[in-house]
Amino acid sequence: MPAFSAYDFSIVIAVLSIMIAIGGIALGLGYAMNSKPLKEFGKDEIYQSLINGVMVGGLIALFMPSGIITTTVNSIASPSVSAQCPSYLAQNAAICFSYAYLSGAGYTFNGVYHSSVLSLSTMLMAALFALNTVLGLLASVKMSILLITFSPSAILAPILNQIQFFIKALTTASLSAYVQSSILSAIAVSSLSILLPLGIMLRTFYPSRKLGGFMIATVIGLYVVFPLTYIMDANILNSYSTSISNASIVNMTNQATSLNGYVSGISVSDANGSFLSKISDALKSLAADFSSLANQLMEDVAYFIMAAFILPAFSIVLTSISIKEFSGILGSEINFNIFDAV
Repeated sequence: MPAFSAYDFSIVIAVLSIMIAIGGIALGLGYAMNSKPLKEFGKDEIYQSLINGVMVGGLIALFMPSGIITTTVNSIASPSVSAQCPSYLAQNAAICFSYAYLSGAGYTFNGVYHSSVLSLSTMLMAALFALNTVLGLLASVKMSILLITFSPSAILAPILNQIQFFIKALTTASLSAYVQSSILSAIAVSSLSILLPLGIMLRTFYPSRKLGGFMIATVIGLYVVFPLTYIMDANILNSYSTSISNASIVNMTNQATSLNGYVSGISVSDANGSFLSKISDALKSLAADFSSLANQLMEDVAYFIMAAFILPAFSIVLTSISIKEFSGILGSEINFNIFDAV
């Protein structure tokens, strides 16, 4: 999406012309009335308007589709990563990659294909939902023989609690990844077409000059620094040794389904005492299988916590620091109290 439309650019030029005229009038009145404050105000406004004019041309040159910043960001992102994304994200390769990394169709990093965080978490959730359903049905079975009532719920209840914990953790991680990808989409759509022109116009006016500088710094931080941090995040995650697969969950679901069918087919006339030991052995086998599966799921959840929460928190910190520094360069002293120690 281009940095400016013709309408945006004409408004900025008109505002600059007005401020130059105001500065010239104030300077003329200052000399006519021999007023030092008016002279200083007029000179300052003329200088600031000229600086803003240079800034407008410079920002257009930097952020246009073949501009310096766009080319630099793409050159940083393109050699090591490859991703497909919607056309409105394609201009910025870092945003395109970040979107694919979080919730897209997948990405290639250093020649290796990876599924997105949302795809992996959804895959595991679907498998765990199926396992939870089958085990829930099995736990609800009650068999009464003479004075003895038997139910697998005592053995399966802890397993079901653990499965529900994993489902909640994965649901939270997938929502976080989706929200982050939506924020990146909003940044791609609005940064250069709305926020940047608005920031320049606000910086042109004397009362809103600091606010305008802050908005320009925010655009640079969100459009350039923020998506680049996700490339760093992907590099860190790819060094995190884990193999996410739902094969073990599917296998355990099949075992539970078979056991559920066996238990449901037992009638009182079949009760000869041996079926209880068979069911007990099968439940013990399921518990042992889940114990091994739970260890792998804990590693997977740790991966998603890193991907959806911890690393994005570092991305936000780095972006906030960059916005603060760029604001200072543009004459807007913005303080984030939480980062005063940085």
